[in-house]
Amino acid sequence: MTGFGRGRAQADGYSVQADLRSVNHRYLEVRVRGLTELPALAQRCEARLREAFSRGTVELTVRWELAGEVRPRRLIPAAAQRLKEELDQLRAELGIAEEVSLSHLIQLGAFQELPPEEEEMWPALERALEEAIDQLIRSRRAEGERLREALAKEAEALQALAKRAREEAPQALAEAGARLRARLSQLDVSAEPGRLEQELALWAERADVTEELDRLEAHLGRLEELLSADGPVGRELEFLAQELGREAGTLAAKARSVPLGQTALAIRLAADRIREQARNVE
Repeated sequence: MTGFGRGRAQADGYSVQADLRSVNHRYLEVRVRGLTELPALAQRCEARLREAFSRGTVELTVRWELAGEVRPRRLIPAAAQRLKEELDQLRAELGIAEEVSLSHLIQLGAFQELPPEEEEMWPALERALEEAIDQLIRSRRAEGERLREALAKEAEALQALAKRAREEAPQALAEAGARLRARLSQLDVSAEPGRLEQELALWAERADVTEELDRLEAHLGRLEELLSADGPVGRELEFLAQELGREAGTLAAKARSVPLGQTALAIRLAADRIREQARNVE
C-alpha cells in the first residue's frame, strides 16, 4: 500500500526529521537511509518498522540538522600535542618569543565538536519515527478504505454472477442431456435394457456443477467477512481470489451451455481483478 508520513523532534543542539514512504509490494521490504554511520540506530528503526507494517516496500529517510552554531566540544590530546610541537618548532625557526597558548591550540583545531552518542540520539529519533509511522498508517488506512470500496463492488458483482450461474446450471445440464440422448438415438445404438440410462446418469453426474457452485458461494461468504474485518487481510484475500478463479475455471470446463460458460468466464475475470487489487492490501 502506498502512503507517506513525516515526523520531527528536537533534542539538545540538533533536530531530526524522519520521512517514511511506502509503495505496493507483495511482501515486506524495509529500507533505512541516512543512518549509515549509526548502525545501531538503523537496526532499531528497521525492527520498529517491521513491527508496524506487514506488507509493502517501506523506506525511511533520516535527516539531522544542527539547532545552532554552538556545539559541545572536547579537547583532542593527540592533536593538541602535535600542534604545540609544530608551533614550538616554528617559534624556534623564526625566533618568536611568544609562548604557545591555549587560544592558539583552539584556533588551530585542538578542540573538535563532540557528536552525541548513539544512545543519546535514540529518544529524539524514536519520537520522530513514531510520528512518521502514525502518519503513514493513517495514509495507508485511507487508501485501504478506497480499496475496500472497490473490492466490495467486485464482491457484489460476483454474488450476482454466482446467483446467475446457479440459475443457469440446471437448464444447461437438461439441454445438454437432451442433445446427447437425441444424438445417441440417431446412432441407433443397441444396448442392454437400462444401460443407456445408466450412462446418461453417469454423464450427468460428471457434468454437474453443484459442488463448484457451493464452494464458490462459500468463498464469497468468506470474502464478505474479510472485507468487513479489521487488521491485515491482504494475503488471505489474495489466496481467496485465487481459489475463486480456480472454481470459475472448473465451472467453465464443465459448462454445457454458452450462457453458463460466459458466466463462468465473467466470474474468472472478476476473481482476477480482486486478486490484483488484493496485492495492494496489507
